[in-house]
Amino acid sequence: MSSLHILNGVNRGATIPLDTDRVVLGRNPECGIVIPITSVSREHAQIVRVQGRFYIEDMKSRNGTFVNNQQISMRTLLKNNDSIRICDFQATYLEPPADSNDDDEGSEGALGSSTIEATLSQNSSLTLETQPAEKLRGLLEISANLSKTLELDTLLPRIVDNLFQLYRQADRGFIILADEEAKKLMPKVVKTRRAVDEANARFSRSIVKMCLETGEAFLTDDAAHDNRVVLSQSVVDFRIRSVMCVPLCSTEGKPFGVIQLDTQDRSKKFTRPDLELLMGVSQQASIALENARLYQEAVARERMNRDLQLARRVQRSFLPDKFPELPGYEFYATYESAYQVGGDYYDFIPLNDRRLGVALGDVAGKGVAASLLMAKVSSDARFCFLTNSELSRTITHLNELLTPQCTKMDRFVTLAAVILNPVTHVCTLVNAGHMSPLHYQHNTRTWVQCVPRRMAGYPLGMMEGAVYDSCEITLEPGDTVLLFSDGVTDAQNIRGESFGIEGLQEALASVPVPSPRAQLERVLKAIRLFTAGVEQQYDDMTQVGFGRTLLADPTS
Repeated sequence: MSSLHILNGVNRGATIPLDTDRVVLGRNPECGIVIPITSVSREHAQIVRVQGRFYIEDMKSRNGTFVNNQQISMRTLLKNNDSIRICDFQATYLEPPADSNDDDEGSEGALGSSTIEATLSQNSSLTLETQPAEKLRGLLEISANLSKTLELDTLLPRIVDNLFQLYRQADRGFIILADEEAKKLMPKVVKTRRAVDEANARFSRSIVKMCLETGEAFLTDDAAHDNRVVLSQSVVDFRIRSVMCVPLCSTEGKPFGVIQLDTQDRSKKFTRPDLELLMGVSQQASIALENARLYQEAVARERMNRDLQLARRVQRSFLPDKFPELPGYEFYATYESAYQVGGDYYDFIPLNDRRLGVALGDVAGKGVAASLLMAKVSSDARFCFLTNSELSRTITHLNELLTPQCTKMDRFVTLAAVILNPVTHVCTLVNAGHMSPLHYQHNTRTWVQCVPRRMAGYPLGMMEGAVYDSCEITLEPGDTVLLFSDGVTDAQNIRGESFGIEGLQEALASVPVPSPRAQLERVLKAIRLFTAGVEQQYDDMTQVGFGRTLLADPTS
């Protein structure tokens, strides 16, 4: 005989036999199990016996009823050694040994009741030899159909069509999937014998939720009079009688949906063999649905990869395809995005009077959104460089153009900009929230920051009406200017340490013959050695370098 062993509360250590069909637990002295605690409701919960199996049900108590530390919201099947907790009261549900001869526990005579309960798990085996030949043929047909397509929109209705052929008594059929993120039940297929009924057909949410929560099959021959089923409007309106509901489970055994069949005719009832067969169908359908899901995910990934490859080519088209050619100067650049597409940008923009605009920007964020904003930065920067004579006004104008878009996207852009005059060898620089460009002075063999920290302005798109100041440096023969994004200094090794400005300076100091190309390639080599073993860097890495050559300069 099943019983409750009290672990905490009055009569601690006692074992109370469950020898009636209903035992109420609560503060009321008339309850079968009295729990004299003020936080316990007068009639807090009840344990009921249905066909030899015991269920516990909360009776709308104030503080809830818990089974295995999970609060229950509907009638819950008790299993051996289940823990029951009501406030400070705690007990363990115990079942008799499997060889017990107690006729009250699950005898065959119980099947004559108006309710038939089944708790077949996904591991239950289906004995095909016991099924009628017609049903075996139907099962084989379902198996064949399930293997013919990986398209869910085609697959799901086909499953229900086959089930209607297999179960002549079924009036309605549903396939319902659970959306865990949205916490919703989504009916993917709704089919009725009469097509005119499909528009108004509704499933019993309580049955579906019970099946999903327990991962067990459900069978009743009269839903309207089954204590386990909340008497919902759908049950009443559609006169639902016999119901079968079986879970669809992933390969890990986690339910992700159900198949539900029901009847509206008292004389057409589903039986336990019907349920066993439906369980076999659900196992095959689960595999087919899982394969279809994996196929759709693979197709989506492939489509995304193609789109990203196209976006990568488009984005690369915004970057210069060759370096400027100015007598007495050398130019070089490197660009490596962390993902298929990135948010770094650089450009060389020819201006009037032989001047040249140089810009390197970094859009906050990564991926497609950053790359889209990078495209706008590229076009707007060229427009501003070509329509403004002074660099400070150029960047101020660029900020005005970018601020509305950046505000909508909740992003900003850091930018280092230079205008080089190859006649006077003067570089005018503006820093908009970026890392200061570095100036290599050949005469002293040292690197210094081009823009003082006090002159660094706000990132573009962050503040409407921001004004930017400029400064100037003069390049001597052998001098170089290096612009770089923070992905260079933020590159990390396998220990999570950053390359840093120190690593950058150390790499630059080791270049034997200083030139923009030699300097940038040395930095890349040092980063690769530093990050060896790291599969992917988090940030884009971009460098732009230019400088005067040591050869005779006709303009000097």
